[in-house]
Amino acid sequence: MTDEQKCLRVLLLLAGLFGLSACSLPFGPSPAPRTIPEPKPPAAPCIVLSLPSSGPYEPIAVKIRRGAGMARQEITGRGGSLRLEIVNTEGPRWLAELAALPRECAVVGGPLQADKYDEARKSGLTERRVFFTFLPSLESGDEGARAWRFFPSPQDQIDALVSFAADTLNIRAYGAFYPADAFGERMTALLEQSLAARSMFLQKAPYPPGDVTVWSEAAAVLLRPVTGPDGRTPVPQTAFEALFLPDSWKNMDMLSTSLLYNGEDRLVLLGTTLWEQSLSGRVLSNAEKFILAVFPGAWNPLAAPAGLKAQAGDFWMALGYDFTRFAARLDIASRLSPAEVGAKARTVRIPWSMAPIFWDGAGVAHQNLWIFQVSPMGMTPVNAELFAQTRAAVLQRAALRMQGLSAVDAQGNPVVPIPGMPDNAAGADGQYAPQNQPAAPPMSSTPKPSYKLSPPRAR
Repeated sequence: MTDEQKCLRVLLLLAGLFGLSACSLPFGPSPAPRTIPEPKPPAAPCIVLSLPSSGPYEPIAVKIRRGAGMARQEITGRGGSLRLEIVNTEGPRWLAELAALPRECAVVGGPLQADKYDEARKSGLTERRVFFTFLPSLESGDEGARAWRFFPSPQDQIDALVSFAADTLNIRAYGAFYPADAFGERMTALLEQSLAARSMFLQKAPYPPGDVTVWSEAAAVLLRPVTGPDGRTPVPQTAFEALFLPDSWKNMDMLSTSLLYNGEDRLVLLGTTLWEQSLSGRVLSNAEKFILAVFPGAWNPLAAPAGLKAQAGDFWMALGYDFTRFAARLDIASRLSPAEVGAKARTVRIPWSMAPIFWDGAGVAHQNLWIFQVSPMGMTPVNAELFAQTRAAVLQRAALRMQGLSAVDAQGNPVVPIPGMPDNAAGADGQYAPQNQPAAPPMSSTPKPSYKLSPPRAR
């Protein structure tokens, strides 16, 4: 083979090798191997509390924030995470501050005041965030559509009272003695509607709130008393067994006196959460007058979790504590449709520290309030069995009195003892008179929950 042939052969081999490499590899440097990025950890749930940091509602807000802080500490202590944002509704730019929060901070607890909710509604924020308000009611058509409620309503109070009286005590006949003001008329109307839905009806009579001198006369319209066999004892012809009294506790002594003046002391007295404002942490010297008086409430200290008990918790702390744990489990990171929000709310399960709340198919909240009875220590959860026994004894004593018979024997002991009360506590008329009053528990300056959610002042 000549030198020229050898050179040609080498060139052909090189050309072949070049062609193979061109088919299998791109021109230029080889790319770096592609790496798969690590998945980002899920963002912590973000919850907003829209509460005042000044003004008459500030003491309430402090309690709510404290309860929320306890819930957050529990969640993070178990290895979870939670972002908690606070917006001061008393600030001049609170709506702008709320709007500026990230989209994922979608769930808002509050506000506490109806006018602040109205501001959020008019600004359009209720269409961009999921508001669970701390209000007893919302604008007509708003609840379950524009916002949701995380607070007891007037209807919740009525539902609890009717359930106790009708389902536990089997009472079918009701009366209402109410002040002729907006609150008394509204609550009485709700009771009347609820009774009508059960095919039970209400006898009612109003009284002027500011003129106590005519209350006995106004009560006579309902009680229709006649003179008894002795010619002096009034015998009421009352056509019902339970009487609704939608007024504040400060008027109950005079109202019960108006009933007694007409001879009536047998009725189960039904109050509202307004009573709790005055009875919580109070010692009563005349609790025997209200032995058959009950009222609803959202906070039961005996049923509270250990953490809240250790911190001297109350309804407001429980509200912040329960809302924070509830909202953390909602799994909402943007403004969903009303149907989606309602569906998520119905699936959340938490151990409640206050009375449990549930949402119906329309997104309307219902709180299963506890029933309390008046006691020498102010208030105590009702013992239904003991209450029924007490009521039976009261009815027997009243029957003796109305027949002109003595309710005590020759030794001064009651003929019909009241369950749970010492026999020697009865006076000459057989009525219970409490003996050794317990020491007063510490009083709290924090306002209690009520229909109006009023600032710290008596109604």
